[in-house]
Amino acid sequence: MVAVTVYDLQGKKVREVEIDPKSIDKAVRRPLLKEALIAFNASQRQGTHKTKTRSEVAGGSQKPWRQKGTGRARQGTTRAPQWVGGGRAHGPRPRDYSYSLPKKQRALARRSSIRYRLEQNQLVAVEGLESLDKPQTKTIAKLLKEIGLGGRGVLIVSEGHNANLHLSTRNIQKADVSERRSLNAGHVLRRPHLLFAADALDKLVEELSA
Repeated sequence: MVAVTVYDLQGKKVREVEIDPKSIDKAVRRPLLKEALIAFNASQRQGTHKTKTRSEVAGGSQKPWRQKGTGRARQGTTRAPQWVGGGRAHGPRPRDYSYSLPKKQRALARRSSIRYRLEQNQLVAVEGLESLDKPQTKTIAKLLKEIGLGGRGVLIVSEGHNANLHLSTRNIQKADVSERRSLNAGHVLRRPHLLFAADALDKLVEELSA
């Protein structure tokens, strides 16, 4: 069993939750986690890179010199790739880099990533995150500092959509927010620490025990 510390919004320890890593996954599946992270990072790429080919560069419609008799190599346009200012041969084109793992592998990678954070003692919980009545960046920043996560990468997991939590966190560097139902291995592995809202952690434990 691993004890997960639960804090309040002031950063004071209020209780601990015992979680058995084996209830999350039988073992940390490192090859699967690597594949899930690669797929996640690939899906974040925009793929909008592009260079112009010889048919897209302006100008060059006139033959620079006659075909024969000059002693120079024949040229049909000044926009060919070998000319300065010409188009690029075999340059990058817009493409979609994203790919998806099978559904069962994604679910397994998610569970394995949570177990990995649990075993590394990089998982904590906080009570009161769901009760924010307005955006409070100062409160969240102070909380992270008090529990030793200030300036360190952290993923905050809420049970449902919490607009105030999103607004409170968006100006904090290296801090992201995700709903528990939308959590995937890429999100978990992208940041070295995992912070659950207390109700989200309780729901997770309830699901695992069921």
